[in-house]
Amino acid sequence: MTLQGFFRIHRACNVAVICLSLVFAEKVSAQQSRLTMLDFSTGSEMEDYLRVMQIAGKVPLYPWSIRGFSRREITRLATADSTGPWKLRDRFKTSPVTVGPLRLGAIFNSAYPYGANDGPVWAGRGLTSVVSGGFATALGPISVAIDPLAFRANNTAFDLLPNGLSGPEAFNQGGTYANYVDLPQRFGNSPYSRVDPGASSVRFDSRFLTFGVSTANEWIGPATEYPFLLSDNAPGFPHLFLGTGEPLNIWIGRLHARLMWGKLYQSDYSPVTGPSQFAFDTSAGKVINAGTIRLAASGEGVFLPRGIPGLELGVARFFHVPNTATEPSSDFWTKPFKVLFLKNEQAQGDIGGFDNQLASIFFRWVFPHSGLEVFGERGFEDQLYDLRDLILDLDHEREYMLGFQKVLRNPADHIEVLRAELVNYQEPGLARDRVEGGIYYHSTLRQGHTNRGQLLGASPGVGWAAASTLSWTRYSSASRTTATLRRIVRDQRGDFQTTGIIDPHSSDVIVAAGLERMRFGRLVDIGATIQAMQDFNRNFSKDVANLNLQFTARLHAW
Repeated sequence: MTLQGFFRIHRACNVAVICLSLVFAEKVSAQQSRLTMLDFSTGSEMEDYLRVMQIAGKVPLYPWSIRGFSRREITRLATADSTGPWKLRDRFKTSPVTVGPLRLGAIFNSAYPYGANDGPVWAGRGLTSVVSGGFATALGPISVAIDPLAFRANNTAFDLLPNGLSGPEAFNQGGTYANYVDLPQRFGNSPYSRVDPGASSVRFDSRFLTFGVSTANEWIGPATEYPFLLSDNAPGFPHLFLGTGEPLNIWIGRLHARLMWGKLYQSDYSPVTGPSQFAFDTSAGKVINAGTIRLAASGEGVFLPRGIPGLELGVARFFHVPNTATEPSSDFWTKPFKVLFLKNEQAQGDIGGFDNQLASIFFRWVFPHSGLEVFGERGFEDQLYDLRDLILDLDHEREYMLGFQKVLRNPADHIEVLRAELVNYQEPGLARDRVEGGIYYHSTLRQGHTNRGQLLGASPGVGWAAASTLSWTRYSSASRTTATLRRIVRDQRGDFQTTGIIDPHSSDVIVAAGLERMRFGRLVDIGATIQAMQDFNRNFSKDVANLNLQFTARLHAW
């Protein structure tokens, strides 16, 4: 490390200490801030809190595997919290027009990019600045939210994993997947910035029906950090949605469902170049152009069995669809209802044979009297050929996620929660007998499961990856404190099983320990995070340490 680099880290540490001294201060404001609809976006602080209150029995049971929530759902959940540490009922503002807070953020990485589940933001090496804010209005069942976000990453240089490409593509994913996924290691060699529409939407919500248009992040499945299909790890994409307003009674239980159709974009460093539309030469039997724009279609349903309170059983599908001159066609709108098996689909030469399909089944079970929640998911990256294929090779290109949350202490003034979650899509043993591809990339639609160069699902990586998180959180009347330990397998390589050659650098693994602190104030809420991490065999080479510092401020409009 150079002397200049040392002083940069030293200054960053001083800033973090000052920030933490502010949020760890003992003085509590006499009046806390008011909350609006914009505070409950997908993956937000308030949404996480409501989920914990549900586990603690302070908020009614409600399915959490289809999000974002509507204005009706947020109002129902937030106003039910009258006994939790934050008492959202007293702070939630439901006027027809609300101006959201101005949210400011700063992220610092000392050695390499690090960040996840932060929407459009990409936090490179150096300082990344973020600002967002907007307003929401409603008239009966119709609501409008305008909540844009802008960020600027200094994007300081760091060592890349070579991919053998030149020009802008040299910044793309390194190693094996450079030509099959749009996942830049670095967004160019200069500062990177974007203005994104963020969690903006126009929607209609009633008890039985919800529909609208949105650019907000959607979340599929019960995971708190590593969902397989959709999360807030990438920018939200423009989409239409249609679903049930709340779970519908079908006698044997209740059913909650949502359909979505949208458009996905690539980064400037994608392996796909040329026209925006997909082109296939039927006579030559080959793809001429993959198309720089893809269409997306998804469908998910959650079943709540009668007589088993707190249990959610779900299934979901997500399609990346080639963008052709004839799309969106009638076939595109019915994609979520297509048959499961490739054997029953149209001939491979048809455009439908080039879809990139992903699917998952999942469950969530909440036991409020015990303060416990357990959940899990099984993901399928590749479409199965038939039922026999499913029975014989169940591990083919698979993902699984397991997790729980347990309320440890629940006195009147605070709540403590232990959470653990893991996701695994490392190469299965089936690779000894069958050719295995990898997760989140595709041979035809070569942007993979991404939007604007970031993964739409779980954040660990592409190909073969895994991650696990263990955290402890304490919610008090005006603050939150969280301690977290993470282990992330970014990628793996090697073929010892066939060559017998040992590779001591075959796994690229990050181990990170962090401390977060957030406090409410009358005029401003302040949060800070310190994470220290070591990347073992970074880019299959040497060990590299990184210091991640984050600071957030929420300035109120009241």
